[in-house]
Formats: sequence, C-alpha cells, structure tokens
Amino acid sequence: MARKPRPHIPQSGEELTAAWFTRVLADRVDGASVVEVTRQVIGSGIGFVGELHRCELTWDRDRDGLPGSVVVKVPSKVLQNRILGEGLFAYEREIRVYQDFDGCLGLPMPAYWYGEMDPDPAPWLSTVVTFLFEKLPIRAINWLIDRLLKFGEKSERRYVLVIEDIRDVRSPMQVEGGSVADVRIALELLARFHAANWMAEQVVEDNPHFWGVNRTPKVIQASYRRNRDGFLERFGSLMNPAMIAKIDALEERIPEAVDRLVEPPWSLLHGDYRLDNILFRPEGDPVVVDYQAIGYGRPGWDVAYFITTALSPEHRDEEDSLLRTYHDALIGAGATGHSFEQLRADVVLTKDLLAHRMIGAGDLIDTALEGRDDSFVDLAAARIMGWVDP
Repeated sequence: MARKPRPHIPQSGEELTAAWFTRVLADRVDGASVVEVTRQVIGSGIGFVGELHRCELTWDRDRDGLPGSVVVKVPSKVLQNRILGEGLFAYEREIRVYQDFDGCLGLPMPAYWYGEMDPDPAPWLSTVVTFLFEKLPIRAINWLIDRLLKFGEKSERRYVLVIEDIRDVRSPMQVEGGSVADVRIALELLARFHAANWMAEQVVEDNPHFWGVNRTPKVIQASYRRNRDGFLERFGSLMNPAMIAKIDALEERIPEAVDRLVEPPWSLLHGDYRLDNILFRPEGDPVVVDYQAIGYGRPGWDVAYFITTALSPEHRDEEDSLLRTYHDALIGAGATGHSFEQLRADVVLTKDLLAHRMIGAGDLIDTALEGRDDSFVDLAAARIMGWVDP
C-alpha cells in the first residue's frame, strides 16, 4: 500500500489555510472541516527564534471539542535568529516535548494539537560538530562557528507546531518587570517541575538533544572573547572594574564551572523560564510555554535565570527570601539531597555565568523590540548585571 503523503509544512501565515487546518486536525475532530481562518501575529518581542500566529477557526458545525482558536509556531523570519534556533535544535526539541511529554512534565502546558518537521538531512552532523567543539583550540572555534552559520543559511528544513490558544490569562511583560508576588508563585511552580523530574536519567538518555548546561564550554569561551570588548564599549557603565575582573577570571575556568552545575542532584531544566513564558490564569496554576531550551542541570540555573530576568536589581534584598520560597517548595514536592546552601551557591555561580553569557551572546541573535529604541539585550544586560554579586 502506498504511503499517505505528509501534509505540507507551512512556514508563513499565508499558508495557514482552512484546507490545511482541516487536513492536519482531521484525526482530532472527527470529520469536521474548517471553513474560515482569521489570523494575527502575536508575541512580538516575546520570542526571538520563533514566529507566533493566533488563528481563529470557523468550523462547518457546532460541536464541543472543536478549538475556536489555536496558536501556530513557525521559525523566525529573521535569518540570524532562525540559524541559531536550528543550530540549537530548538524547533525540533519543542515539537518533541509536545509530542512525547504532553501533560506529563510536571508543568501546566497548552494542549498539543499538531506538530511536524522535515527529517534531519544530516543527523550525523551534530555529533561531528560537538566533537570538533570539544577538541579544537578555542582560537579555532570562532572560525568553525562562522562556517556553521554559512551552512545554516542554506537550510530548508521546515517546522510547525499547533497548540492550544489560552485566552483567559494575565501575561506580565518581561520588559516591564514583574512583581514579587508573581515571582513567588512562579518559583513554587518551577520547584514542583524540578522535583517531578529529579535525576530523570532515562529521559535524558532517551532525548539526546536535552543537553546539559555544561555542553560545549569552548563555544561559550570563544563567544566571550569575540564579543567582550564590544560589549564593554556599549555596556561598560553597568559593570565596575571589580566585576569585569571577576567575569574575566571566570572565563578561564568555564569548563569546570559549568561541570559543577551538572553534578548530582540535578533535574530537567526548562531552560528559558522567564515572565514572557508564564501565563497567569485567574484560577489554578499558571501555564508555561516555550520548551525550545529544555535540558538538564542543577536547579539553581533555572532559578537564577528567572529571578534575574523577572525582577529589577532593586529587589536584591529579597533574594534570600525568594530562594527560601523555592527551596521549601522543592523539598516539599519530594526532591532530596539538595540543601539550601547548595542552592544559594549554585545561584551565585549561575548569576556570574549568565553575565558571562550575556557578554558573549551579543552577535548571536537579533533582539530588537518593536516600537522601542532599545533591544531585549539592553534590558537584560541592565537587569542581569545588577544582580551579580560584587
């Protein structure tokens, strides 16, 4: 019997037609057909490697269970961002999360409707590149990165993800900063997620793209050396000489520093746990979106990333209390072998590493914000540097 051809994988809003939705949702809606689609782009300034469309669906019948609207996610149209997303397997990773872990990660997620991607044309390439990143001297890493970016420009691999459109939510904007109350709620939810995936060795073994935070440390070092002077020229006022010296010293021991953050006990990490990815509902737990960076490591990584990007540095006096909120919830949810002192030490180290990565990531992604003169990098740099201990 001939194999049924796969549906087209749209990469633009214009391709999200009534006929396409009818075909890809057919197995989920028992023969109902979409007769009209109204579409709008959403998430401007929220996600940088993906483009989000809210699609209002009109059906040929009235029936419970038919989605009135869905969110469709396709790769960014900004070439620089798309190359980064594909190089990090961000699109593939998120589709796999929804297909394989829908409802069982320990985080409230939007319902999954459909996902598809082209096969990886070179599945061997990731292994080769990782080997080269580990073996080449740091001075050669930037040359290799340039070659890979040129290679990525030619990629025609397509991805699409269709998920539930959750409308009854309050979504704090990261560019505006959050409230301590919201941060506490989100930290308790994060703790339960970490506890539910404590030392999830089989999950990591079965998902080779769920990387540890210690992956390819030479790339991090090379990026820092490539961008350090330019970053300091632009943001040097955010860092006093002692802080600059501290991050420069960290640069020399990046491999051992990141290795510490995958020592047991570790957990799955969301990887991009920030306000823009948390939807607060009127009742019940918030819903968490964006699983493109899921990986594993010590939980302080997610905690430090969230606090330093969600709150302005004026809240530093509340850091210890926020860490207590998280740790109490973590232990209360069943995690073992992780003391509060370990958490605090990991958070301190992670804040330094985030500052290091902020300096090194300046040329990797376009973070322009619509309607603003500053970029996401401007906002994140001021916030993260303000949280680094002197």
